[in-house]
Amino acid sequence: MSDRTLINRRDALALLGGAAASAATPSWAQDAAAPLPIPRLGEELTPFGAIRAGNRTRVIPAWKGGLTTPPKGYAPGRHSPDPYIEDGRWITVGPADVERYKIRLSAGLQALLAKYPTTFEIPVFPCRRSAAAPQRVYDACLENAGRAALGENGLVLSGARVGVPFPIPANGVQAMWNHLLRWRGTAMTHTSQTVLPSGDGRLTDRLYREDFAFPYAAGEDGKPLLYRRTSLTPADQAGTTLLTQATLNPIQSGFRAWLRMGERGRVVAAPDFLYDVADPATDGVCTADMFDMFSGPLDRFDFTLISRREMYVPYNAYRLNTPSLAPHEFLWYGHPNPQFLRYEMHRVWIVDARLKPNFQHKLPDRTYYLDEDSWQIVMAEHYNGKGELQRYAEAHNVAHWQVPAFVPAAEFIYDLTGERYVARGIDNLQRPPVFDKPLKPEEFTPESLVRRGRRD
Repeated sequence: MSDRTLINRRDALALLGGAAASAATPSWAQDAAAPLPIPRLGEELTPFGAIRAGNRTRVIPAWKGGLTTPPKGYAPGRHSPDPYIEDGRWITVGPADVERYKIRLSAGLQALLAKYPTTFEIPVFPCRRSAAAPQRVYDACLENAGRAALGENGLVLSGARVGVPFPIPANGVQAMWNHLLRWRGTAMTHTSQTVLPSGDGRLTDRLYREDFAFPYAAGEDGKPLLYRRTSLTPADQAGTTLLTQATLNPIQSGFRAWLRMGERGRVVAAPDFLYDVADPATDGVCTADMFDMFSGPLDRFDFTLISRREMYVPYNAYRLNTPSLAPHEFLWYGHPNPQFLRYEMHRVWIVDARLKPNFQHKLPDRTYYLDEDSWQIVMAEHYNGKGELQRYAEAHNVAHWQVPAFVPAAEFIYDLTGERYVARGIDNLQRPPVFDKPLKPEEFTPESLVRRGRRD
């Protein structure tokens, strides 16, 4: 890897911290001589705790409820047309523009521009605050603000239901809980490809069906996420299934996982599918805790809330999610074709994560960028023990107006030590995610893997 692509974490955090005060302080708190009333949740702030108003330059507009109506041309059971197809590109950020726009760029985006100076660019479009949720979720968020609490050093959550637990986070742990419990509906079934492009133009393609159940979002106590990933292709891996159960109280009942090899394989416990264990679906590019941008227990890192900042982030990825667009048409060697990407200026919460003493992790330092309107992590940087940026991840999201929910249409995870990257969640050749299929907790037990067999 060229020295140009090495991003030092200390320098990256210095830039974020140096500009944090102006970016994190909203307009109502900037005049110390004439203090204004503290902003109220659901009024100056949205129910999710985002700043409702636009920014001073009007590049970020006011939030007006997000996308909740069907775009023109929508047909049930098909991918949504691009509701912002008429938007023109606002600016293009290339390698020569980094110094000018550095305050708006994550360290990961800077690394991509340095690593691929002749092919990668950042197309920036007008900001569309499309993230939305049902009213009952907003109502729950308002109630959670006065009742949610953390115990056991932030590991155990109590008092929260349905919505994000901490719409006005006081620290990094609360912000990360918001990501883990963000609204994505009560269940989702999704068939998608995981693709690994290679230097000779070949694409290693794997097809998975993923089932998500969110008991927390349905108002049930106990587990916030039940997850099942079943291999559909290649043929020699068909039926191999990973099953996981997350919990709100890892002290009382920890994270649990099981694995079935093949359609008729024996079901075995897989308690070590955590932290920095390599995810076999990505050929080792991703660790287990990179799933969904961040997943798993919060026990191994100290999380610090740095600021709220206006930055260029991936958003409204409808062009990338165009139906019938085959992976080989937009996945280049090293990175996706920028013509299919869309970035916008949005406010994001920035969380710094550092490995606690006496623990080990291959990537011990991270920086997370959480969209203020949805609490979805949209960018994540992963550093090695020397403070060098090794992995960079992006979630390219779309708003599903019919739920409504804001979820990734694709995730890209870049190995900056080489030329590899992984594209996950690619469903252009499949049906869009299904949100209205009820999924019961008993479908996410090891016994269910024995019962299902070839009936999947």
